[in-house]
Amino acid sequence: MQKFEGISFVWALVLMGLLALIFGVRSFIGWQQVRNDARADYDYKRANGMIPDAIDRENYEHIYRRVYGPRGPIHVAGAMLAILIATPLAMIGFEAGLNLIYNLSGQSRVIEPGFLVWQFFLFFGMIAVWVGIAYVAARRYHRTAPGSLQYEMDQYLYGDVEYGEAF
Repeated sequence: MQKFEGISFVWALVLMGLLALIFGVRSFIGWQQVRNDARADYDYKRANGMIPDAIDRENYEHIYRRVYGPRGPIHVAGAMLAILIATPLAMIGFEAGLNLIYNLSGQSRVIEPGFLVWQFFLFFGMIAVWVGIAYVAARRYHRTAPGSLQYEMDQYLYGDVEYGEAF
């Protein structure tokens, strides 16, 4: 029987799930707070004539939530959840692939299961999967980033207009 020193694989997955849950709850609470802030901000700006009449409460709140919503925690939670799901699947896939390579090599001792080359491929393969998931999450985070509140209101009012080309 093998004795594990330190944290086991299952506990690492449980910890990752717990962190994803914490970030998910944090983003949910943040969205609720931003919704309340949007209502208060609309009332204040409407009372002081700071919002065009073409923007009603519902659309203003949607724009406000898009600009000030907690996008970071929800993307982190999504990336952690993707890592949580992909890790066991990737381990199964890597093991099957390495077993195939081992058998195709005539069961060479160089790539025998459990030895250094095998462990090297598993270790760096998992890091590559995690980095890939983090890259996709970060790319999506930055590609969907909103502009300022004024920019988003202008986009709503005037459409997709490039202001730099007018000069």
